[in-house]
Amino acid sequence: MTQCSMKRSRILEKSIATASFVTAAVLAFTALLLNGNADINTGAIYTCAQFLTLTATILGVDYKFNSKE
Repeated sequence: MTQCSMKRSRILEKSIATASFVTAAVLAFTALLLNGNADINTGAIYTCAQFLTLTATILGVDYKFNSKE
């Protein structure tokens, strides 16, 4: 893998991790604001938020392990 290609993949991983974390935060706050009469069960929204947080964490850990510092 070339240096430029590796740099692009790291930027992509960091972008996906950031987007996953932001989306998880938005979903978690949305679930808090919904009342019991909503069409979507708040438990399902919390579950999606947790999976997105897991994705962000895994990519973030991988990013730290593969850094050259």
